[in-house]
Amino acid sequence: MIGTGNGAVTGALTCVRGGRLRKLALMLGAAALLGAATVRKPVRPRPRPRAAPANALVNAQALAPFFDALERLAQPGADQPVRVLQFGDSHTAADFWSGRVRARLQARFGDGGPGWILPARPWRGYPHDGVHLLSGLKWPAQCLRSPDCDGLVGLTGAAIVPVAGEEFQLEARWRAARVVLLAAGDDQVTARLAPAGDDGQDPPAVQLPRLAVEPIQGGLQLETFGVDGLDGDPVQRLSLALPEGSRLLGVDLSSGRPGVVYDELGLNGAELLDLERWQPDLRSRLLAQVRPSLVVLAYGTNDMGMSAAARADYPEQVRGLLAEFKRASSAPVLVVGPLDRLGRSRRQRPALKDGAAWEIATLRQACLDADCAFWDAREAMGGYGSLLKWRRAGLAQRDMVHLDGPGYQRLGDLLSDALLQAMDDRRKPAAAPAPGPSPKPAPAHRAHRRHRPVRPW
Repeated sequence: MIGTGNGAVTGALTCVRGGRLRKLALMLGAAALLGAATVRKPVRPRPRPRAAPANALVNAQALAPFFDALERLAQPGADQPVRVLQFGDSHTAADFWSGRVRARLQARFGDGGPGWILPARPWRGYPHDGVHLLSGLKWPAQCLRSPDCDGLVGLTGAAIVPVAGEEFQLEARWRAARVVLLAAGDDQVTARLAPAGDDGQDPPAVQLPRLAVEPIQGGLQLETFGVDGLDGDPVQRLSLALPEGSRLLGVDLSSGRPGVVYDELGLNGAELLDLERWQPDLRSRLLAQVRPSLVVLAYGTNDMGMSAAARADYPEQVRGLLAEFKRASSAPVLVVGPLDRLGRSRRQRPALKDGAAWEIATLRQACLDADCAFWDAREAMGGYGSLLKWRRAGLAQRDMVHLDGPGYQRLGDLLSDALLQAMDDRRKPAAAPAPGPSPKPAPAHRAHRRHRPVRPW
């Protein structure tokens, strides 16, 4: 009996006599070796590496005035800040995303200050990076998401009504501030200034000078008051006593130095067309007052589930809104598409996928029609379904809608990289076309082509 190993083959060769039997043994041994070799697992080909997510701005040339303003900050004698207003939904309202972009731009171009502060907390957990709200948090508030909102709100999309006998108080790093009210007549605003953490005797109240008064439709006035901070430590506390019957639209804090001011103006649950609930005259005057260098509109997460009837008018409404923001602010507009969203239930995913694709395509086309820039946040994250990978990496929350702090910071890095890359690309000279292959010279007389000689027999 012949085995299937090398020892069996050798034994067969020593025991078998005769040429035919020797050949048979050799054939059986070779077959055994071949069979042993074929049981090895086949080598699988390595998967192709996936292409990096696209992270480029669409129609980036529309942001040329913004890039010019940033470049002027690096020139000697620059004295005007470069202001960015980022409106958005809950992704913006957390100020992790916008706060990261703020930190990146301020690190390169200078710190212009905290910017526009929401006057209170129309919802639970309102944060602003570097600002601590100490009192006035429970004053009556309304925002563009309130069912009974009359549209008389500030840049943050919200406003609060002062409570008699109480002061609005905050702590932040600032050198100068503007207080913006909406009132029916001439009012007085007093302020108290103290270094941060000073728990001593209350400083005396100072009456603030009125910087501007603008009439608003309906017999109201948009009143702006100015206050200079204390000399020395820029981290200080500001307490405001406001007149009864007025509305506090916001407090604008600046560092008093040239640099970038990046305003976080998000509302939880907001949709893009909520901006149309804003009283148009007041919206236009506030946008013109702050003179931004760039307006960012970051929406879409809550717009995915709109009905077919709403979709019919949506593209035209978006184009009109973009044109109005460009006109009122005299600044370019960057639209940010929705983040990837999966939802907790698998049943939701087909509808969310279809809604997101339609929303992204609609916003992109509206930007091209209105000469605005567009950034596809979902594509920058890695495309549809990328939120699952972000969740596995500890960058997204369990609801499969929102990111967590590190995730929003990562998103802020992606947006910052896209903006700075588009800005730096303007300085690069246009690449010369690559030389093509030199054409072969045609024969002078095709009729006199040489023929291969016929080989004689």
